[in-house]
Amino acid sequence: MGLGGYLTWTAVAREIVHSSGIPKVFPFEQHGNLIKIIKTPMFENNPYILQDFDSNTTAVPMQLNNPHTNYCKEDTPQKAVHRHDKHIIEQICEVYGVRKPNLKCELYFSESEIDETNKLLEAHKIDTSFIVMEPQSNDAYTINKRYPIEKWQHVADELSKDGHKIIQIGRATKDQLLDNAIDLTGKTSFRTAALVISSSILFVSSEGGLMHAANAVNKDSVILYTGFIHPKMTCYPNNTNIWIGSGHGPCGMKVECTQCTLDALSHDPTRILEAVREKLI
Repeated sequence: MGLGGYLTWTAVAREIVHSSGIPKVFPFEQHGNLIKIIKTPMFENNPYILQDFDSNTTAVPMQLNNPHTNYCKEDTPQKAVHRHDKHIIEQICEVYGVRKPNLKCELYFSESEIDETNKLLEAHKIDTSFIVMEPQSNDAYTINKRYPIEKWQHVADELSKDGHKIIQIGRATKDQLLDNAIDLTGKTSFRTAALVISSSILFVSSEGGLMHAANAVNKDSVILYTGFIHPKMTCYPNNTNIWIGSGHGPCGMKVECTQCTLDALSHDPTRILEAVREKLI
């Protein structure tokens, strides 16, 4: 499970606690007869999630690999079949008897993380309002979330002409760096990247883990979806979600999808630019 996936479970944890009246949940995975306690940076300092496992605190078991909560119904080396009629937070909450959950992830930061992020921003002389962009996509699971870097560059260039400061975050990269952007790639953890987003006026990216982080820090986003998945599965109500693959998706293809590639190549990035401008009005 990726960090974004763990973040969606923070919303589930809160909803379970509120509905049950029991103060915490106990996150685990079951592998045969083995119970694996789950600790992840996404759960740090979370008041709803038990991380001190020597504690006598009463907690609701929360099995993260329960097949009934898995939105991926079939997964082969070539293709994944996803349930997409509801957000994955809603799908998981159904199993726990929670209806209409708040689609809001949770992150809780330490003072040292806040200080570290403030020092990073100060070191790069970032002291005014700015937009955060993450043009990269994680190709480890599928290559079909890619959107051409030159199209992200067009968006960054036009926003710079509008007078906006652009910050690029994400994994360290050499071939996907944006001109007209302050490069913070590889300089943050996932959590401090979320704090950078929290100080911004908007987050702009393709669908991925930091989209959930932006939701956790109450920041609106403009998110690009390819035809790989249906937006309803992960989109948040306050975001502008642009689905460029609606003509053929969700395909779920993990090997290269010709149609996803064609959709990305033929898409006009002005649509992203217009959505950002509308958000900033």
